[in-house]
Parts: sequence; C-alpha cells; structure tokens
Amino acid sequence: MAETSANKPAKRRPDRFMSLQTLVPGQIWYAQQPLKLGPLNLTTRATFVRLANGEVWLHSPILPAPELIGAIAEIGPVKQVIAPNKSHHLFFLAFLQVCRDAQGYMAPGLAEKRPDLAGFPIIPSAEGAPWAAELDSLFIEGLPVINETVWLHKQSGTLILTDLLFCFGNDHALLARLAARLLGVYGRLGMSRSMKLLIKDRTGLSRCADRILDWDVRRIVIAHGEIIEMNAKQRLIEAFKDLN
Repeated sequence: MAETSANKPAKRRPDRFMSLQTLVPGQIWYAQQPLKLGPLNLTTRATFVRLANGEVWLHSPILPAPELIGAIAEIGPVKQVIAPNKSHHLFFLAFLQVCRDAQGYMAPGLAEKRPDLAGFPIIPSAEGAPWAAELDSLFIEGLPVINETVWLHKQSGTLILTDLLFCFGNDHALLARLAARLLGVYGRLGMSRSMKLLIKDRTGLSRCADRILDWDVRRIVIAHGEIIEMNAKQRLIEAFKDLN
C-alpha cells in the first residue's frame, strides 16, 4: 500500500488509479484517475503538498473517492484546493464539498466558463498567497486559452505544471501514443503543437519561461504524462528552447 503517513515513507511503485502515491516522502504525494478525451484514454493527476503547518495544499483535484480521501486524512487536513487553469475544474467543487474546511482558488477566467464558481477567489499572486513561504508561483502569460499558474515547491525543487507541458511514455494506449507523437510530446517534455498554435503573446510566454528556468527545478510533475525526476532542468530547457 502507498504511503499515507508523513512519518512512514513507503517504497515507490507503479500507480494504481485513485490511490495516493509518495513523490517526496513527508512532503508531496499524487494520485491519478483515468481520463477519456474523445477517443483517447489518458490519465490526469492531482498533487498534494503537506505544508510545514501540517495543512495539505491540493493542485488539480480529481474525483474524491473514499479510498483517496481516507489516505489524505492520514497526511493532514486539506485546506487549499486549486483549480490551476481553465481546463482543470471538473472535481473542484466535489473536493470542496468533502473537505469543508478548505478554501478553493481558481484560475482567472474560469468563472466565465463555470458561472457556479464565480464566488471563489482567483489564485493570488506569489507574494500574497497563504502558502508563499513554501510554494512559489507564476501566472503564465500569452496563453489565455488555459490561463495557467505554475508552482515550485521550494524545498524539494518540485515544479508542478498542468497543461503547459506534456510528456507521454509507452505506458499509454496505442492511440494516445500516436497522438503524442503527432503533437511532439512523446518521449520528450514539451509544449504540444496544438498549444503552440494558441499562443497569443510569444514575448510574454518566453518571459515566463525564463522566470521558470531561473527556479531551482529538480523534479517536474505534470497533470498528464510522466513525472520527470532525472535531468529535470535540462529537459525543461529543451522544452522551452523554441519559444525564443
């Protein structure tokens, strides 16, 4: 069974859907669930960060299945739930209904897509956020289709992304692997070709990429695809090199 306690690190093993997996013992966990996008069978990933005060910060919530909720409860109480861009919001309310003491934060522009979320605050700037001592953040300019905020867990050097970059491996179904090859994100970290077509401000996006590259990135977690734990900074440089 995956680790469910900050004090008892467990050996990493391949993901089981909806179960909590350890990424950084005592600090960061994740869980995945299946995602069907048209004919493609993919997965989507939620990331859980245990802050120094024992509270849990949740990025890109998935379905709050009972097994997952029980495992999270052994880490600490969920206090912040983040809908990090305009696409990752499906289980935002569902998680907040289960974790009633948590505060939800959403991406700019999401309320226009989901009027039922209009009462939730926008993700604050890095300096004004309640998690600022442990998580840095950056709103990505030039991609209004997603309006994504990206994050760095400072102590572990973990970069947490949603849809800005992808990296698909051979653990996906054949059709998904073929699609990843067409989009230029099979076996490599990068922005998909379809996302590049939606860039509205390349200068602003390049400026954000440079700021991310200034961070001490030692690991990369993305919502769809592989977690990168080897040569993370170099792979990030390669992913952004064609933006300039």
